[in-house]
Amino acid sequence: MASTKSVSRAKGQSAIAAAAYRAGDKLLDEDKEHGKTHDYQKRSGVLSADIILPTALADGDIGRAELWNMAERNETRKNSRVAREWLIALPHELGEQDRKGLAHDFAKTLADRYQVIADCAIHVPTDKEIERGASPLNFHAHILLTTRTATMDDDGKIYLTKDKADSEISDDDRRKKGLPRMSHEIKAVRELWEHTANKVLEAKGHNLIDSRSYKSQGIDLVPQIKMGKDATHMERKGIPTEKGQFNREIVQSNELVWNKHLDNNQKTNAKADRTIADLRESKLFIVPAAPKPDFKPRKVTKESIDSTNDAINKLKTIRLNREKAQQAEQERLRQQRIAAIAQKKQEQADQEKLEREQRREQTRERIAMETRQFNQHFKRLAQQLIKFDKPHLQKIDPDSEFGQHLVAIVAADTLMRDLKNYQRDPSTTKHQRELAEIQYERLSNTLIEQSQSALDSSKSIRHSVTRKEYTAALKGVFDAIVPEHKQNLSQTQQERLQSVSAAINDHSYDINRSRGIELGF
Repeated sequence: MASTKSVSRAKGQSAIAAAAYRAGDKLLDEDKEHGKTHDYQKRSGVLSADIILPTALADGDIGRAELWNMAERNETRKNSRVAREWLIALPHELGEQDRKGLAHDFAKTLADRYQVIADCAIHVPTDKEIERGASPLNFHAHILLTTRTATMDDDGKIYLTKDKADSEISDDDRRKKGLPRMSHEIKAVRELWEHTANKVLEAKGHNLIDSRSYKSQGIDLVPQIKMGKDATHMERKGIPTEKGQFNREIVQSNELVWNKHLDNNQKTNAKADRTIADLRESKLFIVPAAPKPDFKPRKVTKESIDSTNDAINKLKTIRLNREKAQQAEQERLRQQRIAAIAQKKQEQADQEKLEREQRREQTRERIAMETRQFNQHFKRLAQQLIKFDKPHLQKIDPDSEFGQHLVAIVAADTLMRDLKNYQRDPSTTKHQRELAEIQYERLSNTLIEQSQSALDSSKSIRHSVTRKEYTAALKGVFDAIVPEHKQNLSQTQQERLQSVSAAINDHSYDINRSRGIELGF
């Protein structure tokens, strides 16, 4: 076994805590905000823990606490990978020192391969673990690698650079550097472990290991499923689990398949022996006599072959069912993700709708409040007393028909002026300006209508002096109104206002002309 995984902050993990746990050490996290001491000195089962430097830094030295605090500081993102771990199963056939040397050689190979620093911790099964059901052959090594390359300054001090190790860059960046995908790199490292371990195993006369899967080796075995910590804990307490029973069935079936595999090998070897014997006898092929194997061939019966075939078919069914179950689980997860995305979109749409409703309601409340404020302000303006402070207006009786029209004209003019001042006030809102504009347009129509009515009233007066006074008063008021409001009126209102103004001027001219004729001018 040779597997890898990353130590990531996204999973709530820390390189310092991971190193302390695997090495059975006590390390201080020097982070000012979240720093703490990770103390695993009482942990059993740690045979050794050593810092392995790449060949280029062989003359340097760095402590475990300094190394992993530096690794943590070099990563700034909250989801950064702060270390990479390789977990390797050490051959139980080797002695303690041979296992340690093998683990250190492989750790140094990885350090040189990526120009990083390795922290290699070798674990052995403890008596307590064995009592709980753990395998007494579970010798393994945890190799933690830095995610940044390491170098040394002129003073001989080791530090981590800002450059990511090749094992940590994306597949796109690996392609740019002429490197294969990371999945191929992992396979290459597994093969590297196989070659490294087999050198030692071969030198010691032990069976070799193979990093390939059973399928790649042409062996029709089914791998066991992952138990998980909960099921493993229950099985060690003697409590059967569904996963444990499934694995036991796989072990039994695999044993029969393996026996058939050995039988086939024996048949092949026997056939080869007969062929060599025949060739030797015919003197066509001279080879030394092969030593006889030091084992008794196992008798293979038809029942055992049928049982093995049944086991193979059962394993194939198990494998097929497991693949179907995995596909079904993947489909379920896919549908779950689709449903989650749809639900999220619906929740987002509902939230946006609610926010729109809230904004509309706030807008309605604001407009209602601004309308009330405007109406109150306009009401105060309308209640102001109208003053005839001009000399030519003081002669007009405000209670007369003409006087009432003139009062309405002056009142409309006053309100229109006040509304323009209100619109220019910075505290006036956009809605209130629009309301003021509507009232201004209404008052403009009232002013024009009252001016026409006042002109008609003036024309109906028979007393020439009074008619002249009224006409002069109307003309004086109108002459002051037209320049003030003309540019603020619509095109239609401007034309109406101009028409009334021309009629007032014509009437004033006629009165003055007739008055001159009467006087003999």
